[in-house]
Amino acid sequence: MSAFLGKIHYWLYNKIQLHEDILDEVIRFAELRSIPVEALKDEADEKFGKPERGPLEDVINHGNIHGWLQSSIQNVENRTACVVTGLVKNHDVKIDEISEIYRESGRNAMALLEGGDFSPKELYIMIFDNMLEGMPCDRINEPAAESEEEFSWNTTRCLHKECWDNAEGEVENYYTLRDAWIEGFIGGKNTYSRTYGGMKTIRRLL
Repeated sequence: MSAFLGKIHYWLYNKIQLHEDILDEVIRFAELRSIPVEALKDEADEKFGKPERGPLEDVINHGNIHGWLQSSIQNVENRTACVVTGLVKNHDVKIDEISEIYRESGRNAMALLEGGDFSPKELYIMIFDNMLEGMPCDRINEPAAESEEEFSWNTTRCLHKECWDNAEGEVENYYTLRDAWIEGFIGGKNTYSRTYGGMKTIRRLL
């Protein structure tokens, strides 16, 4: 049955699993603070479905591969929004504290890569080998400018707001967390910025 699965399906599933790993770390952080996060987790699972953590070929709906992957992306994003929003609104957890979990995840992802002297464009590509931005057919990111020292891109629309609205949270918290992951990933040789107009830029430090 796995013969129907291609590299792009495993690529997407690996990204989903990374976000499941990060959510697990957020829950672990809350547990260490003696926050009753299990209730938040159970609420999220009940609303949006429990995560699939097994091998892709064993858990995917082979009759609807695209739909299953799309649903799994929405599942982890909705559950993350639910847990993070609950921690911030009801348990006095600062978004900057959760950002550190994302920043460390970015550092760990870069540490797994060989080399390390990547161009801004290469970093951009690798960021979205890890970060979720819908399905490839959504074509959310649009490159805006490129040079040896800099790469910039815009997004055509936000796919994440609905998930954070579902949790009665702030989608800006999502972008704060993703910014932290990117900052951890690109390391000390590069800088990352995001304007309120939506332009994102990676610059190589000279």
